[in-house]
Amino acid sequence: MHKLRVGVFMGGRSVENEASFVSGRTVCDHLDSSSYEIIPIFQRNDGALFLLPWHFLHRGKTTDFVHRLESQAQQIFWDDLKNIVDFIYLAIHGRYAEDGCLQGFLEVLGIPYLGSSILTSAICMDKDFQKYLLTAHGFNVPKSITLTPAEVAQYNETELKRKLDAAHIAPPYVVKPHKEGSSLGVTVVFEHNQLHAALLKACHIQPHESQSVLIEERIEGMEFSCITIIDKQGNLLPLPPTEIVPEAGTNFFDYEQKYMPGRAIKFTPARCSPEQIQLIQETCIRATEVFEIKTISRIDGFLTADNKVILVDPNTLCGMGPTSFLFRQAAEINMGHTALINHLIETELRAYGMLQGKL
Repeated sequence: MHKLRVGVFMGGRSVENEASFVSGRTVCDHLDSSSYEIIPIFQRNDGALFLLPWHFLHRGKTTDFVHRLESQAQQIFWDDLKNIVDFIYLAIHGRYAEDGCLQGFLEVLGIPYLGSSILTSAICMDKDFQKYLLTAHGFNVPKSITLTPAEVAQYNETELKRKLDAAHIAPPYVVKPHKEGSSLGVTVVFEHNQLHAALLKACHIQPHESQSVLIEERIEGMEFSCITIIDKQGNLLPLPPTEIVPEAGTNFFDYEQKYMPGRAIKFTPARCSPEQIQLIQETCIRATEVFEIKTISRIDGFLTADNKVILVDPNTLCGMGPTSFLFRQAAEINMGHTALINHLIETELRAYGMLQGKL
């Protein structure tokens, strides 16, 4: 019987393409080959697509093979995908991937894919608009102001100090780009005179495109990440949240700590009371519903000493490396890597009305 052809899409045009490659490799290694035909698809950072040979898939980094793609891998084009895959498993991060761009391409081509719609993806990539929606629906979020690229370029220390005082934001500040993931471009600033350099870094984290920048208050409390999936009955199922303890001597959970093995300390489930875990999960379910995130969400936030849940970042996709939050949390409900990946695919196939045909 014909197996469903699952294209595992990895790499991409964002600065997160290396982390995406690790996610894609993990999915390919654990995808159930008895049920699915696995087709690794790699997007180079210039946008070119390739069917990735398996011997490239198990290289350490993309730099080990990216220069050999044109001579040793088959290049394909977007229109080719319709004849190559039946479903796309998105193991990709950052711009042009989580922001609705890739979802738009796939919808034009009529190819089912893992994850949320174009609109939801775009909203959840925009940290400024995220906060607007969260606030409008009664969630706690960090106080912040947003500066446009023009305001960053025309830096006025006196005016910025006035805006921060009006918003009741005092140091330390968290400075972040408004459309990036994985803590890229983020700086914790302890003195006002350090703000300009942090603003420039965040604004220009993408080499050829400037972007608006958020200056947030720094939240004190237990940092967490909580993933929600869909159970077999179609209900939202929050997984046990992970508590994150950044490394000593660092100011936040940065890119290296997120993706390098053995970095930072993570506790799953979080070291708090059952009532607090339930509060985190219920808050994350509500946020998932507000943003209309489907199949999988990852909500990041803090639990404060006075028992408030403060949300900082709803995500429509999450890292899928071997020890990612996704697999750590799923293990707590006795779902291994393959079982979880199968479950996510079947959730989507059911939503697309394709599950019966697959079975």
